[in-house]
Amino acid sequence: MSSVKSVVELSEVIKTFHRGDEAVSVLKGVSLSISHGESVAVVGPSGSGKSTLLNIIGTLDHPSSGSVTIDGEQVHEMNELALADFRNQRLGFIFQSHHLLPQCTVLENVLVPTLASRDPRVLESAAERAPALLKRVGLDHRMGHRPSQLSGGECQRVAVVRALINQPKLLLADEPTGALDSQSADGLSELLLELNREDGVTLIVVTHSIALAKQMGRTLELSDGALPAPLRA
Repeated sequence: MSSVKSVVELSEVIKTFHRGDEAVSVLKGVSLSISHGESVAVVGPSGSGKSTLLNIIGTLDHPSSGSVTIDGEQVHEMNELALADFRNQRLGFIFQSHHLLPQCTVLENVLVPTLASRDPRVLESAAERAPALLKRVGLDHRMGHRPSQLSGGECQRVAVVRALINQPKLLLADEPTGALDSQSADGLSELLLELNREDGVTLIVVTHSIALAKQMGRTLELSDGALPAPLRA
């Protein structure tokens, strides 16, 4: 597969976990291609391998075999130090739990991913960009608040801004609306799709929400660790 026009390329990815003497196959030869600017939902029953697939795409986990190319880089061949830098600079993550630091303000939470940079220009640029992003999601008046002073939907919007602060090429979301009420879930879904349409951020969402999946440009359905067939964008 060529990775020139694709943000994500997986070829025959297998993931096996070992529990004592037992080998458990979670992903069974998954191949897929996702193009720049796509919005993709990953669906399937619990235990089908959705989160494992997202973690491998996000370089949080390693495949047992197969190749993983993200934004033109063969990440399955990188060491941990290189992977950490790659994640910080090119990927954005949103989880079901927002994982905001309770002792930090909204603005401070948003800027956490920039702290790994030693380049003062990067820090200065992020400090200018953060208020604008918070304004875009309707939280510019909450910059000095702490997570305990926000609603669940507001916390998730802060998590989205935090994921965007380093201007990633790829945004990965694992059940981002799972802990929200229907109104907050709808608002977050609209925000993610707006970012995909207007900013061209490639979006991959693992979700049990049929409504959210239907709004995405494409749906990948995992069943028992496999896709029905290798899929291309």
